[in-house]
Amino acid sequence: MNALSLSIPLVAVGSFAAAFSLLLLTAYLLAHRGRPSVDWFVTTLAAQSLGCLSYSVGMLVTVPAWRVAFEVMSVLAFVWIGYFFLGFALEYTGRVGANRWSAFAALAVPPFAGSLLLLTSSYHGLFWSDFALVRVLGVVALDYTLQSGALAVFALDMAYVAVGVYLLVETIRSYGPLYRSEAVAVALSTVPVGIGFAVWILDLGPASTLIWAVPLSLPHAALDAYAFVGKQMFDASPKAGRVADEQAIDALPDPVVVVDDAGRIVDANAAALDVFLDDGANAVGRDAADALDVDLDALRDGDDCSIDVTTDDRRYVFAVHRSPLVSGDTVVGHTLLFRDVTAQHENEQRLEVFNRVLRHNLRNKLTTVLGSTAVIEDEAENPKVRTLAANARESSEALADIGEKARRFDRLRSSDLDVSTVAVDDVVTGVVEEFDARAALAARVPDGLDVTTDRRHLAFALENVVENAVEHANEPDPAVEIDASVADGDEYAVVVAVRDEGPGIPEAEIEVLTSGTESDLEHGSGLGLWIVLWCLRRLGGEVTFDATADGTTVRLWLPETTPVDARDAGRVRRS
Repeated sequence: MNALSLSIPLVAVGSFAAAFSLLLLTAYLLAHRGRPSVDWFVTTLAAQSLGCLSYSVGMLVTVPAWRVAFEVMSVLAFVWIGYFFLGFALEYTGRVGANRWSAFAALAVPPFAGSLLLLTSSYHGLFWSDFALVRVLGVVALDYTLQSGALAVFALDMAYVAVGVYLLVETIRSYGPLYRSEAVAVALSTVPVGIGFAVWILDLGPASTLIWAVPLSLPHAALDAYAFVGKQMFDASPKAGRVADEQAIDALPDPVVVVDDAGRIVDANAAALDVFLDDGANAVGRDAADALDVDLDALRDGDDCSIDVTTDDRRYVFAVHRSPLVSGDTVVGHTLLFRDVTAQHENEQRLEVFNRVLRHNLRNKLTTVLGSTAVIEDEAENPKVRTLAANARESSEALADIGEKARRFDRLRSSDLDVSTVAVDDVVTGVVEEFDARAALAARVPDGLDVTTDRRHLAFALENVVENAVEHANEPDPAVEIDASVADGDEYAVVVAVRDEGPGIPEAEIEVLTSGTESDLEHGSGLGLWIVLWCLRRLGGEVTFDATADGTTVRLWLPETTPVDARDAGRVRRS
């Protein structure tokens, strides 16, 4: 009897085709080594290729000792496939960080123990027993009985594969279509092989002596080739998304604490541990209200509240924002974001002090200066002194006007928005009457032009635009036109245009206003246009400038209804 049979049955052809297909795929993927999870998958395919090739050759071998040797090599390779595949799935989906692979190494104990049982089974019979060569479907098969050791090893092997498939399927669910076709292909590729192993291990059917997972590795190889060659699966990896999910909280500079529905801390980033939780090891499980000094019941989802926190190093002011964590339709916990608003709080305090000085101290001092300069101007005999006194009085009056503007805007800023239906013609008429004695004003407003906004902000903004045009005019009786109309487009409903024939607003000043910042070298000439900009922003509108050599056109763009954003929620009266 020859060692190799002379004809190759169809089942052997399929087995060899599967083996060589897996070898080709392994060779192709070697070029991708170094990318996340490639090494694990190459190792998986290499083990499967070795097992298939050994078994395929064994199908044609009739010498008992050789046939057993090829069976041992193939089964030994199959013992490790589940572990390698699980390693691939864990790294591809980003489930295992660099510091957790040592724990994963412990999962290698069962396949390692199974390998020892297999190689030493002739001494103890715990893996298999009762060998006999038989012919099945024209090939040489090895008939034996799998013992408890083998069944336990293969059960764990299949469990590893099942967990890996679950991770890939979960990736499909979590990341939508981005990795869907690739992950589906790899997950489905395990099905025919799993069926083949089940038939062999459970002794199902008349040909169960054959390890059907070998020829059924051919569709497995085809599906893997689709994912890794046709779809370039390793060119993009969901590991990036998984790692981002895990590290996003830690990367935030502000403290973040995750609590469960019972108010216990389940996670916290490094910033939270540094500020609130000195003993990070014991942070998990602590009551959040006690540890953070926050009344969780008083916090509503989406709302902010401020808290003061004093540590050994400094004092903080945090705006606490609570967001629900929802699983299905159930709220399972909350994320608490502590935004550090210490600098903002200190700036607001400084602004309040400056406003108080502006409202009271500066105004009182200017009143004294104005009174004194008026007396000097009236009683001084020296014309030069009277001229100097008049200049001082005019400068003091201008400074007083600036202070009055600042005080008026501060009152508007700190008050609630009073949103109502406003007749644009009434607002324009009021401004025209105010400046009628100082300029030749012409106004055109269509009948019935209304807008839902805060009248005070709109009137104050329009006053400052007209005042800017009058004060910077070249003639004593400047001409200023006010045109209100329905705005073109969908973004805004009404536009109010103010045109003058003055020298025009300098380009540098427009740049300062549009950029929103001033410096020592680049700054505006006053407060008026800033007030216009701030008022329109609060109304949800916009200011645009069209400056030419013949004058300037300033346009105030208003939405149909003043929107209520998060900053003004609860501070709006509608009438």
